Amino acid sequence: MKIRIDETTYEGTATEIMESLRLLTFNPDDFPDTDSYIRQLQDNFTRSTDMECELPESGVEERARAMFEQLARIGGLETLDDG
Repeated sequence: MKIRIDETTYEGTATEIMESLRLLTFNPDDFPDTDSYIRQLQDNFTRSTDMECELPESGVEERARAMFEQLARIGGLETLDDG
């Protein structure tokens, strides 16, 4: 998978990219793992857009991929390769 957020391009599995983004947060210790970070993004998405953000419960990779799809839908990122 390859995505672009602003001028930065991220490449790897959806989980790897999400983990990279988690580590870039102001205080990554607020999110002990990738899944907790995804849940925070999901909550922020719903709060800021007033739109539902349904994510599968089938694993971190699937949840991360679905979260990226939701963010792309509202212009929060650009998917360059969904490989």
